Amino acid sequence: MTAMQRDRHERWLELTQILDLADRKGLNTLAVEELKQLCRLYRQVTIDLSRARTEDEDPELVRYLNLLAARAHGHVYRAKPVELHPLWTFIVSGFPRLVRRRALPILVAAGVLFLTALASCLSVVRDPELAYSLFDENVVEFENIRLEKQEGEYRGNFTFDVHQSPLVAVMIIGNNIKAAVLIFAFGALCCLPGILLLVYNGQMLGTLSGLVWNHGFFLAFYSLILTHGVLELTALCIAGGSGLMLGWAVIAPGPMPRRDALRGSAGEAFGLLAGAALLLIVAGLIEAYVTPHFPQAVRWGVALASAIFLLAYLGFAGRSLNRTRTSTQVI
Repeated sequence: MTAMQRDRHERWLELTQILDLADRKGLNTLAVEELKQLCRLYRQVTIDLSRARTEDEDPELVRYLNLLAARAHGHVYRAKPVELHPLWTFIVSGFPRLVRRRALPILVAAGVLFLTALASCLSVVRDPELAYSLFDENVVEFENIRLEKQEGEYRGNFTFDVHQSPLVAVMIIGNNIKAAVLIFAFGALCCLPGILLLVYNGQMLGTLSGLVWNHGFFLAFYSLILTHGVLELTALCIAGGSGLMLGWAVIAPGPMPRRDALRGSAGEAFGLLAGAALLLIVAGLIEAYVTPHFPQAVRWGVALASAIFLLAYLGFAGRSLNRTRTSTQVI
């Protein structure tokens, strides 16, 4: 055996020993110098493997080097384990704190949506023919005909069987998140497009509300809508408010350049959008599994529980206990 061959075998043996140690005790237990040596030996063994393949070395040697290199590769390029703790922290405290800190644009979005809905509803109740001007004529005509023919309990579009709920849940969640992203993106375009989209959604909700009021199905309609809608509408308002944040950063950046103002608002805006998406996932599951399949009393109960949960979660989750005590002592 030549000196070069002996050096190669010693390298392979040393790499094997380091890998055995890492397998037994974990890669984190290795010293810094051992980790550096692992990386150096890995690079060298890949060179040895390439040379062995090029020079048509013994197939057994090629197989051995291939396995050794693959084993070392698994340690050198080991994927970082997924950390769920940051996500949990964001859900438990980060998101509600963010909502409270950025309450103003969210309240603006909510105001635009619900005031438009209220105005549209009152207009349709006062003059039913206005419904055809406020929203799509075909949709209004279809709803009027359906409401006139309605017999028994009002179910709206929630007439699918429970075995269809999984597919419906996926479709609802996808559509709702798409709508939230659209409202967010439109709001980021200097606010006005996002406000117009909120007005459009408010007109749709208000027009339908006026139609069901005129036909005597208002409470039944909202027992269906609010079962999941407490979470869903809140999430859409949060998404709209987060988009308005970015749009306002462009319109009124203050003393900072627009690019810096936009960059400064982007992190919180996307955090709000992510939290809204999580709410929409829960709302979609409720809409698919609860809204169509339970009686009105249960639906109202779920709506009330959702409202109480949101008030407690967004109002108090993530508040520092020390700050609360200090505020109480100051008062």
